[in-house]
Amino acid sequence: MGRDELRRACETHGIPAQDRSRTALAARLLEASGAPDSARPRGIFEYQGRASDAPKPGDIAIVRHRQYLIENVAASAEGTDLTKVDLVCLDDDNQGRRLSVLWELELGARVQRPESEGLGEISGADQPSEFAAYLNALRWNSVTATERDLFQSPFRAGIQVLNHQLIPLKKALELPRANLFIADDVGLGKTIEAGLILSELELRQRVEFVLIVCPASICLQWQREMMVRFGQRFEIYDRNFVAARRRERGFGVIPWNTHNRFIISYQMLRRPEYIEPLREVLGERRPKSLLVLDEAHTVAPASSSQYAVDSQTTRAARDLTPRFENRLFLSATPHNGHSNSFSALMELLDPQRFTRGVPVVGSGNALEQVMVRRLKKDLRSAGVAGSSFPERKVIRLTIPGEPPELELGRLLRRYSEFAEPRKGRGKLVFIHLQKRLLSSVDAFYRTLEVHAARILDSGARRPPTEAQTIDLSTDEPSAQEEPEATIDADEDALDRALDHQVEQASTSLPKAAEEAEKTLRSMIELSRGLRNQADAKVRALVEWIAANMLPGASLDGAQGKGSSLEWSDKRLIIFTEYADTKRYLEKMLRRAIEGSRDAEERILGFHGAMNDEERERVARHFNGDPKTYPVRILIATDAAREGLNLQNYCADLFHFDIPWNPARMEQRNGRIDRTLQPSPEVRCHYFVYENREEDAVLERLVKKVETIQEELGSLGDVVLARIEGALAQGIRPGTEAALAELEPKAEAKATVQDELEKTRQSVEKLRKDTDLAAKIFERSARFIQFSPERLRAAVDVGLSFAQANPLTPTTDTELGQGQTAYLLPPLGDNWQTTLDTLRPPRERDEPVWEWRKRPPQPVVFKPLQRIGNERVHLHLEHPFVQRILSRLRAQGTSADDLHRVAVVPNPKDGIVRVLAFGRVSLFGEGATRLHDEIVGVAAQWFESKGSGHLKPFAEDADRRALESLDELLLSAHELPAVSPEIITRLLGGASLDFSALWPALVDEAEARAHAARQKLSERGYAEAEALRELLRAQKEGIRKALTRQLNLYEPLTPEEQAQWEGDREHMQKRLTALEKELETEPPQIEALYRVALERLEPVGLVYLWPTTRMG
Repeated sequence: MGRDELRRACETHGIPAQDRSRTALAARLLEASGAPDSARPRGIFEYQGRASDAPKPGDIAIVRHRQYLIENVAASAEGTDLTKVDLVCLDDDNQGRRLSVLWELELGARVQRPESEGLGEISGADQPSEFAAYLNALRWNSVTATERDLFQSPFRAGIQVLNHQLIPLKKALELPRANLFIADDVGLGKTIEAGLILSELELRQRVEFVLIVCPASICLQWQREMMVRFGQRFEIYDRNFVAARRRERGFGVIPWNTHNRFIISYQMLRRPEYIEPLREVLGERRPKSLLVLDEAHTVAPASSSQYAVDSQTTRAARDLTPRFENRLFLSATPHNGHSNSFSALMELLDPQRFTRGVPVVGSGNALEQVMVRRLKKDLRSAGVAGSSFPERKVIRLTIPGEPPELELGRLLRRYSEFAEPRKGRGKLVFIHLQKRLLSSVDAFYRTLEVHAARILDSGARRPPTEAQTIDLSTDEPSAQEEPEATIDADEDALDRALDHQVEQASTSLPKAAEEAEKTLRSMIELSRGLRNQADAKVRALVEWIAANMLPGASLDGAQGKGSSLEWSDKRLIIFTEYADTKRYLEKMLRRAIEGSRDAEERILGFHGAMNDEERERVARHFNGDPKTYPVRILIATDAAREGLNLQNYCADLFHFDIPWNPARMEQRNGRIDRTLQPSPEVRCHYFVYENREEDAVLERLVKKVETIQEELGSLGDVVLARIEGALAQGIRPGTEAALAELEPKAEAKATVQDELEKTRQSVEKLRKDTDLAAKIFERSARFIQFSPERLRAAVDVGLSFAQANPLTPTTDTELGQGQTAYLLPPLGDNWQTTLDTLRPPRERDEPVWEWRKRPPQPVVFKPLQRIGNERVHLHLEHPFVQRILSRLRAQGTSADDLHRVAVVPNPKDGIVRVLAFGRVSLFGEGATRLHDEIVGVAAQWFESKGSGHLKPFAEDADRRALESLDELLLSAHELPAVSPEIITRLLGGASLDFSALWPALVDEAEARAHAARQKLSERGYAEAEALRELLRAQKEGIRKALTRQLNLYEPLTPEEQAQWEGDREHMQKRLTALEKELETEPPQIEALYRVALERLEPVGLVYLWPTTRMG
């Protein structure tokens, strides 16, 4: 029974109930019941006296200056006096780490007795600011599993918290295992949502090993986001990482064992040399592990005409996912229209809720419990998005008249009529020529020259180059399925490969007829003359730059004087598909801005050949403050379409050419159309030649992509793939009509609606959930008592421990984006590695020793509107803050900077009061923290030691004193300091005062721990019962699915038939497995919440001295 229940029972029977001790209340009830000889109930924090200090399981020991839980003590080996002791660390900064020692050989090893040791020897008092920092550091590290609706990670991240991003975190904490599918729209912040969940699970010791799987193009982005936003260091698992680990630790090392956070690409995941060691490390199922699959639809069985079939990636994922205890899937498009594909994907997420082959629509609310799906338009309608999601405007720039490059299009169509074959690889030549011409004359000329060399000359074939080994198909692969050979290839290498392909395909064509040869030569001559001239698109682009960025911009060089040569702060991204076009554009635009201020620094390029350091530099400069970084225009190939967030100061984008893979167009737009885009609208421009036939098709494609994103949601990828297929044979007279008719099948639309889109909440429910998330966030802030001001004060205290001055505020409000920015003081050499996280990023070829001469950047304590390069947001997980807080948390164990006693002036009371604090912690198996809480008691203190002296909570003023402590600590520096004589008198009896208050502290802790344990037990039971219901429902769903027959219009292909039969066989196996899981899985869930150890440790002592007694 809890304390309140015991009190009510005492009051019912007329027994005094004013005691705060559960043990005392229970003893009175036993005595009143006539059973005084019954065993007196022992409190959970009462320690049994022991004749020796020999270690026993369940004890707390100090070993190597850290606190450990003793899990096991092995009997001494025969003939020796040595005892093997297995330990699990309890310290906040090393929790859960295991250690085995020979007890008698460990110097300084001892069993800890908090009731007898108290605060240790007290030789001085701490300043109020120091004690406040220490107390806050403990609070900020507190967690509890008793309540699902308390967050920690939002306060430990360098992010601007958006309420809608807290809903997935809330949902993940409601699940016994965090198996969650975040299916939010593109640009809503799925990476941030995953990072919040990951950090929260790690803080609760529910996760120790993390693997993120994502497309190769965004591995670096994930690594950067996790480090900058969440203070989490991830290693990218690739060839370079493996080679480095083997150089450092020997060829026999398993690289997966050298770290606990990894990122790997889907391409690498399929390679046996990487995945086999991972299987060995994970085993059947690794405890406290988390798998994050970004673009999770990549692992779903591939679309087919009627029944989706497993891909190689699906099979790899099916082997991997069961080995992880927790799983997070991220995808804006989780459903491809095939019911069996979606159920297979959901089974990978949570096999206890879903089985492949069993329609998800029949899973009741199982999907709603594990999926979060919101679209931008839903959030806008609910009114919760505010200005966080910009409105996208797709702007058509019409080019009228007859620019000379249009003649090339007519000549190419004429040449195709003469020479293009109906089929065969020779057709590739004409497809590539058409695509290149639609990009730029310069790109077209290069390919035309290669083709003409084979048709018009009989010279020997050029020797093969490295690039010619790259396999290029006619159909461009989708963003998630690019051939591995092209992943790291630069555009020039791809262009050389294309040249080789065109050259080879040209050899299969017959010798050109006279009219065809004449047309070919005309094209060569015309394109040679036009390739170095500005085409109509360039002229329109320069006009836009003159109107919006540089008034004097002109193809004859920047014109005018004064302001005409000054740049605005506006930035622009121009995308093109080909490196040749990129170079052409750069040449033309440099000519147009020549003579303007800092003209040579205004344009940057981004292409596939750049290494990671160069990519980081370009992104850093383009995202940096325009007043610091002169760059205004970024000309990029599609290498920049993923993995870069470029919205900081840019809201305008130009598609200089329209990619025939329509998914790429949306990926390009996503560089600026993102959460936290400061502009209320983003503008995506494209060009249309009024009198070019092919442009009617391209405009149809643009509008189709726009419609797909607005209306089709998850089915969009299916239609985009069909559009790509329609364009695979080039743009022909019937192509526009074919694009117009492309729609998903009615059956597929109905399937997606029933199985996926019904999880989308109504506007009213979405608004309600978002408001609830905001309330939970506020309540969580009160629970851990976090504020930016308190964190800044704690940093100042930490700096004083390092013999450094406090932070210095700057007067530049713009530097802090509306808040105060602070400068760090000089720190010793042992801080240099930590300070590296605060310095500006290293420039290319900058030596480390030169870079370290640069001072740390100014710091701020509130989220920044823009993640810039001129300041750093210090949050609880930032490495600099973690170094300071870990030292504060270690006071009394491995650090002794503080005495853990403070004397605080109190202007609100005329009586001296003393407050004692302890920290109650409940641990589960493997030292998993289930509950943390700071508990305190307050009492009056009289120098005469008279009546009421050190009697806890003798009056309501004692309780109010506890509640007002934080306010008094914060304002102490504004009040007269307590005299040294008074402090000396108080310190003389501080140890005895704490010992006198310890029993009351034990009673308070016992009551809180008992209540927490009850809540944990209730949660474990409820979740175990819910799982039993799920498993029973799953069995029933499988039985129903096995009785159904496929209702198809056409017979299955052999591959589809084999997949269907394999799925049915799997369902039969799942039925058998579910019987066993009903017996084993619910008890495992209950065990997650079973308390293995209750612990109370001393925290500190505070005297509140009235200011009226200062004299």
